[in-house]
Amino acid sequence: MTRHPKLTLPDQGWSWVVLFSSFGSHCIHGFFLSAIGVLQLSLLDHFRENVLKTSWALSIFLGLYSTTGPLASLVANQWSSRVAMVIGGLLVSIGHVLTAFMPNIMFVYVSLGIISGLGMGMCYTTCVVIVGYNFEKKRNFATGVAVSGVGIGAFALAPLMQMISDYFGYHGLWLLCGGLTLQFCVFGTLFFPSKLENERKKKAKEDARKEQGITGFSTTIKGFRAQYSVLFSIPLSNVYLSMFFSNLGVYLIYLHFASYVTSVGFSKLDAALLMSISGICNCISRILVGSAANANNMDEFVLFAGTFSLLGITTVLFPFYGKTYGGQIFYMITLGLYNGSCYSLLNSISVMLAGVKNLAMVYGITMLFTGVGTFIGPMLGGFIVSSGGSYDLSIAVAGVSMVIGSIFAWASGVGERKGIPIKHDDEMVVYDHRESKSSDEHLMEKDKIHTEKKHVKNDSEGRDCNEILSSKNIKDYADLEDSPLIASASGGVNIQESKEC
Repeated sequence: MTRHPKLTLPDQGWSWVVLFSSFGSHCIHGFFLSAIGVLQLSLLDHFRENVLKTSWALSIFLGLYSTTGPLASLVANQWSSRVAMVIGGLLVSIGHVLTAFMPNIMFVYVSLGIISGLGMGMCYTTCVVIVGYNFEKKRNFATGVAVSGVGIGAFALAPLMQMISDYFGYHGLWLLCGGLTLQFCVFGTLFFPSKLENERKKKAKEDARKEQGITGFSTTIKGFRAQYSVLFSIPLSNVYLSMFFSNLGVYLIYLHFASYVTSVGFSKLDAALLMSISGICNCISRILVGSAANANNMDEFVLFAGTFSLLGITTVLFPFYGKTYGGQIFYMITLGLYNGSCYSLLNSISVMLAGVKNLAMVYGITMLFTGVGTFIGPMLGGFIVSSGGSYDLSIAVAGVSMVIGSIFAWASGVGERKGIPIKHDDEMVVYDHRESKSSDEHLMEKDKIHTEKKHVKNDSEGRDCNEILSSKNIKDYADLEDSPLIASASGGVNIQESKEC
């Protein structure tokens, strides 16, 4: 007798264990994203190479970190999220252990840059997606809890790993990094298959079979052109470029800031503490900006562009106040508050500019541009310093890049917010797995129902709702509300819900 595994139901039981696992994974990611300057110091001290040559390793690492999402999705769709997480954890752990024994920096490009970078990217994508597969009604809350681990991890692990480096040296640091990232496999084993994940995989397979049967070459070309015109419209292209230039500057800072702090006379532990301050501020800002974006009178584009503008200006002026530790603390607070907040807005902006059905594709393209920026930024900083420039100059260049990114952000759609202007905490339907209707048809139908309900309220005869609304509309409305695959209100157009009937 074949025994089928029990699928995890959303918002209950094992889903909370999965949330804990995702939170723990994000804590590990927080160190390798926000406090990576500690690792740069370790490589510089051990290999005694110039800054540019050393920056290559972590530049490749960060670039693959942000662009390996499609590989993780491919593995998850073929097998499961659990398999993708375990494979990623093994890769990154093996890469870190190999880095501890590499004879020169050239080999580190492969062990740390390629092997660990691929593994980290797979783990990062998987631990984000798994929350959506295990939560439905409480998805907003669950996502907030999971991603808050990034800031907490940077806050707790940055000074701890620096103390480990001081005590155990280069080899001890990287072996412990290998042990730390091996915990991705432990967390991944807890990602049991869920009902929502299983349903979505079945839906994807059915859609693929249907498209193979009815789609011809000319239809495919027309569909490609139409999608291209949406995905690379002028507003969206401005979003892509804003993320590219902004993250180019941000990760130049993250990789080289610890080296700057030690160059002006402070200790490595002082630098690590600054990284931890940035991490906890990053955690706070994601929650605050996400909450602010839900306000009815708040334009997401203003928040998106405004945070980059303030961060860019603060960074350009940093050489004038950054020589003191107080000035460095001020800057790291600013960096933490304004850097991570854009990720709380990207889903919403993507939906407003391209529609719900293009959300995944737009987000993927955005992450691709982000990954290219994170790859170029650290190398650009290393090139400036190795060519005779100073860390002050490289930080100022990072600030100029952020300002350029903010200009593109302002051009993406400030003052022209599309979609439904009234925002509430309701969740938005991505698609209903039980019917073949598109998300736009669902939205139009739901708006029609709300309009009919409004007429009921103003009806002078005071008739009951059920006398006016057809049973079909009521059924469709109920189906729409119960759809299992939904995105948070902070991640898209919000649907106004009437309570009169």
